[in-house]
Amino acid sequence: MPAKKKFKKQIKKLRPVSTKCVYCETKAIPSYKNYDLLSRYLSDRGRIFSRDRSGICAKHQRKMADEIQRARFLGLLPF
Repeated sequence: MPAKKKFKKQIKKLRPVSTKCVYCETKAIPSYKNYDLLSRYLSDRGRIFSRDRSGICAKHQRKMADEIQRARFLGLLPF
């Protein structure tokens, strides 16, 4: 009986993300009122992108997650 072939797990390549935080560069803070900008950091299924994927610093990532939750409760963004 021949040996089974081992398959390598394919790694999904993500698009390159800028390493500079958009909010730090513009000195802005995330706001639930600007839901068009917040929707850029949501997947098709409504999940928040990680810091690796969004390119935002830790401070603004936490603030952005809170603001996305506010916008969801107000019905501006999908759950």
